[in-house]
Amino acid sequence: MELAELTQDPDFRAAVRRMARYQAAERAQGDVTGLHHDLTETVRDSVGRALDAGVAPTSAEAAPVIDGLTVRYAQTFSRADDADLRHWLLTRLDIAGDPRAERYWHLLAVINGWPAPPSLAPVFTWFTEALRAHTPPQPRVQ
Repeated sequence: MELAELTQDPDFRAAVRRMARYQAAERAQGDVTGLHHDLTETVRDSVGRALDAGVAPTSAEAAPVIDGLTVRYAQTFSRADDADLRHWLLTRLDIAGDPRAERYWHLLAVINGWPAPPSLAPVFTWFTEALRAHTPPQPRVQ
């Protein structure tokens, strides 16, 4: 029942369309990197250690975690590790960060008898907050 309600929610459907449009635009611009399970594992491990240690995302201790992750994203996507990468990554995280999407995959797993994926919401929430806190604002175009 919850899955049916979720898929009928116009806001959720719009969020999924935004995710799909963003991913299609990335592909159209030449992104051929595919799925990034190893990158997700790197984020889970790095941020998981920070969470376990009680590191606040806005603290100075979070900066090296973010620096290490942006290096990894730069390598994966063949981009420079700079402010543009960080702003691109924030956009990507904001679009993909709808918690209802994670709930959708969880419910689908339950219905299909698949192993339920572990929640990454705390990890990616911390990552997004820390990245935002440790990224200089984008210059305004005049």
